[in-house]
Amino acid sequence: MRTFRFTPIALVAGSLMSAAAWAAPTTDATGNTGYDTAAECDAAVLAGQARFYQPVTRMPTRLQKGEKSVKTVKLADLGPEYANGACDLGVGRQNGRNGVSKVLQGKYVPFAPDMDVNVYADATGKPVRASMAQCDNRFAGAFPRPVPVPAPVAAAPAPAPAPAPAPVVVAPAPAPVPVAAPAPAPEPRKVAGPYVFGTLGAVNDSVVYHGADASTSVGNTDRQIGTQFGAGYQFNELLGAEVFFQGGKDHQYGAVDGSRTFDVGAQALGARVTLGGQVTDKLRLFGKLGAARVKHDSFGGGSDAKTRGVYGVGATYSLTDKLSLRFDADHFPREGRSNNPRWGNVDYFGAGVQYNF
Repeated sequence: MRTFRFTPIALVAGSLMSAAAWAAPTTDATGNTGYDTAAECDAAVLAGQARFYQPVTRMPTRLQKGEKSVKTVKLADLGPEYANGACDLGVGRQNGRNGVSKVLQGKYVPFAPDMDVNVYADATGKPVRASMAQCDNRFAGAFPRPVPVPAPVAAAPAPAPAPAPAPVVVAPAPAPVPVAAPAPAPEPRKVAGPYVFGTLGAVNDSVVYHGADASTSVGNTDRQIGTQFGAGYQFNELLGAEVFFQGGKDHQYGAVDGSRTFDVGAQALGARVTLGGQVTDKLRLFGKLGAARVKHDSFGGGSDAKTRGVYGVGATYSLTDKLSLRFDADHFPREGRSNNPRWGNVDYFGAGVQYNF
């Protein structure tokens, strides 16, 4: 009868194959996978059963503070420790760059040794950070966690010739060296999602009204306290949309002859799109373009309402992940030629807060 010997190499290979077999990877919508532990991910890579991560988006490279140059190399070119690739902890968005999909965050994601990576270097040419080349997505740390290279195991020596073969003692495989998992990255500031805002400031308005005589005619400009509040949705880092209401204290317009003062209320209800981006990690600037229904109290009773365009600029400064200071400047140009009264341009300047859900 033929006798099969279990050498140390066979035991190591068998243990890796069995570990990979029971490790159930998590799969996202694009087919990329992640494992619950680093050991499971390492075993799947060494057993040839891992599906290596494939980027699905495209983003250009972007230097961060202290970085002076960037080049694209293979992951294995980062050093001999990356000969088998990497199993890195999946993370989310931070510093304007994405990580992996939400379902893979907190999982260990396998990366192939021939995957293209961006290597960022400082002024001396020393590499300080790596990212995924196609999408510039970030890793959990400055560099991904490499898959440990198994130490070579010497084969057991052949037994000396003897009348009766001596039993072969199989040395146990070396215990795997535990690898400390990287500390979880801090939760990045959320970009997309709904928000509400409110600001307090000043409204400039003007009117020309021809009454029956000088005591009922008006032609001047007035500035009063105003407010603007609304709700919006940020679709991505650049594009958003808002609905808003603007009101404030009644404007006071004096008659041409100075004999009396007219109190005139003004309101606006509108919608607009916003387009902007992060200037720093906390400061975001954006432009606004839309339309609003602007309503004024009429000098003869009732009200006058017209649809006008509205455009402006704004800024937010993050205090926390959810709360930001907000600044707005909006211009409502005069719409058409109204004979009597003739309402002029409306300008709003305000500051307040924005809350992101």
